Amino acid sequence: MSKTINPTNNKGFFITGTDTEIGKTFVTGSIGHTLFTHGIRATPRKPVASGCIVKPDGSLESEDAVFLHSAFKTSNSLEQVCPFLFEQPVSPKLAMKLNNTLLTTDDLAQNCQTGNADEMVFVEGAGGFYSPLATDGLNADLAVKLGYPVILVVGDRLGCINHALLTLEAISNRGLTTAAVIINHLHPTDRFTQGIESLIESPVFYSPYSVNREPNTLSHELVNTLIQPKP
Repeated sequence: MSKTINPTNNKGFFITGTDTEIGKTFVTGSIGHTLFTHGIRATPRKPVASGCIVKPDGSLESEDAVFLHSAFKTSNSLEQVCPFLFEQPVSPKLAMKLNNTLLTTDDLAQNCQTGNADEMVFVEGAGGFYSPLATDGLNADLAVKLGYPVILVVGDRLGCINHALLTLEAISNRGLTTAAVIINHLHPTDRFTQGIESLIESPVFYSPYSVNREPNTLSHELVNTLIQPKP
């Protein structure tokens, strides 16, 4: 049985979502952008990405990793942000199988470390908390291995409260804490999450709808939650 990796004094968070395509990368980038405006050093990690684009030179590029790299204004390279890339738009685990590649949660966890104790690290998974992520495990397994508090991104669409409550229960059942829940408004007028604050204990924050996909500046209260978490 593999052991939990010590974050080596890094302050870290694992970011997951209620589903795929709910704006997890956008919210993660908005967190990085917001921290940067407050003078707080942070770096993103997306340890594996599928559905990558093929560049003219034949190499692969993750649009999510490019967005995170820009939003966080990190000095890390794109390869450090997202080291494992696959072209097929399927789960990373299936993409690994299609490419005869073996990547374990240990491999992914090792690439989530920054080696800089002064930087906060934000590790974004792929898909939902129970989505397949590595040859030997799910997003949940990587989250447990890292041991970081979890930030749950909820896409504001029909059924999202049910999905949020199920995911929060899964996070708790894995022995992890939820540092924050961030509601991402996917459309200008949809408000399917009304009343969610009364159903959960974790602090709830909001990421407004963005027309141009420029990172949002999130609330100062969220920043305080991330830099001064509850014991």
